Formats: sequence, C-alpha cells, structure tokens
Amino acid sequence: MFKKILLVCTGNTCRSPMAAGLLRKILDECGVPASKIQVSSAGIYALPGFPASPEAVEVMHQLGVDLSSHQSRNLQKEELLASDLILTMTSAQKAQIVNAFPEVKDKLFVLREFIGIKARGKSGLDLSDAGSKTCFDIPDPFGQNLEVYKNCAEVIGENLKKLVNLLQPLNNYSKQEGGRKMKIAIGSDHAGFMLKEVIIKYLKNQGYTFKDFGVFSTDSVDYPDQAALVAKAVVAGEFDQGIIICGTGLGVSIAANKIKGIRAALCHDVFSAQMARAHNDSNVLAMGSRVIGPGLAETIVEAYLTSKFEGGRHQLRVDKINKLEEE
Repeated sequence: MFKKILLVCTGNTCRSPMAAGLLRKILDECGVPASKIQVSSAGIYALPGFPASPEAVEVMHQLGVDLSSHQSRNLQKEELLASDLILTMTSAQKAQIVNAFPEVKDKLFVLREFIGIKARGKSGLDLSDAGSKTCFDIPDPFGQNLEVYKNCAEVIGENLKKLVNLLQPLNNYSKQEGGRKMKIAIGSDHAGFMLKEVIIKYLKNQGYTFKDFGVFSTDSVDYPDQAALVAKAVVAGEFDQGIIICGTGLGVSIAANKIKGIRAALCHDVFSAQMARAHNDSNVLAMGSRVIGPGLAETIVEAYLTSKFEGGRHQLRVDKINKLEEE
C-alpha cells in the first residue's frame, strides 16, 4: 500500500494543492483514514509561504475542499525519498525531478501516466522520452479565469477517482476498519439465477453495495452476455469486484476472461477463493450453481471478498499475466 503520496506541480499554488485536497476528500469518502495514507503537495519552483490562488480556493470551496489556509512549499529531496508514490501534473515536471533526483524514478509518474500503467498492469515505462509524453499533461490554469480552473479541477478529480479505484489495497477497507464495504457487480445466466438471489441476500445482510446485472428470471439466455456486463463494469472501475454464476461456472469464467483486464477465478472451495485474491489478484469470482449449494457458495463469497492481495512476488506474476494480453 502507498502510505505517503506526494503531488507535485510547478508553483504549488494551483494544480498540486487542488489535487491533494481532492485526493484527501475522495479517500475520506471511501472510508480510508487519514492516518493510513498521508497526502501532501509541493512545487518544483515554489516560493514558500504563498497562498493558493484565489481561483483555486474558490473552485475547491465549491467542491467541498478548503484551501484557504494552504501555503506553498518547495519540493525537498527528503520528502521525495520519504514518499511511496510521487505524481506530477506534467511530463516536463517528471523529467525535471528525474534529472535532479534519479534515485526516485521508480516511484515517480505523471498522474495520468500512472493510471494508464495500473490499468494495463504494467510495472513501469521507459523514462528516456518522459519529456515528450505531453498527452499525459494537465495544463496549468495559473493566471486564467475561474472557468479554466473549474475545468482543470474536473480533470484532476476524474483522474484521482480512477487512481483510487485502481489502488487495490484501498478496496479492502471494511466497516470493521471504519471504512466502506467494496462495491460488487453481480450477474448470472438462467441456470445461475437462483444462486444469484441467495448471494444477493448475503450481500445485503453484510452491508455491501452492489448492482444486479441480471438475469431476473429462469428464462433461457446466453451466459457470455451476462458475464460481459459484469466484467466490463469492473474493468471500467465502477465496481471493485464482480461475481458471475452459471450452471458450472466454466462458461461465465471463460467469457469474462476474454475482457482485457479481467482475472476471473472459478472457485468451488474456500481455499481456492482465498488464493484467487491473495496470489492472483482476481477481480471476478465465478461459481457454478449446479456444482455447489447455497451454504458453501456464501462461505466462498465471504472468503473471496475478505481476502487481500499480498503483492510482492505475486505482483510480478500478475504483471506477467497482464502482459500476455498484449502479445
């Protein structure tokens, strides 16, 4: 997990303080305690002690973030070294930091670049042409009108929401930890309909947020259609995990795994469900209603949703799985 996230821009009066404020707000809404993840901001050429620009303060006020007491801070080597993740607003800023502090290059990214890397499952990009990757840039609104600041804040906010969705450890905060339950997408074909209803009841009783993607009766349908609905919703970041059910679980798992970014695991025992999360970072659970009964299915779902990805050597293997999609 990233315990210290540093957001960097040029002067630390516009983009990076807005980004830090918005990220704190999003994490808070997700139930992530401030003590778990520290968020800070700084500027490469910041003059210390300057307030946030009036436009930034006004826009953030409208979004429920208070920047009135913000004071600009110059980027320091000690803070870079202490941070677990450093996110700049532009590729040029990233290149400047890499040139000055090459020792932090492995944890330094442009915000939008990092989101792309996480979404594709890559562990890094070639830094040699970092300055040319302007497609990642979030333009500086400094000196422009309030509307430009609003647009800038919207872009930053949208990308930070994607960031939070992609940071897997954040998805594991539960009510017992003072946070939220995961958001679950669930669906089935006609054969899995009855078991889906059982699992939905379980999710309700446990306080999970979920969406039922159907089906809503035992009328015959094609299982790839239902599997795709759930899988695509998970890949889009709308849900943390998916659950799909057919007669054997085989059909929906095969179909879901055709969607890029999905790691659907067919589990008919508790140990497999735990390992699917802990070792394989699975994001969709598949089950067969004609293979297991409702009691065991509930236990499997519980094991799957409460297990956490262990990372480390397992992350390297998941990265290799993700790269297979590009070959």
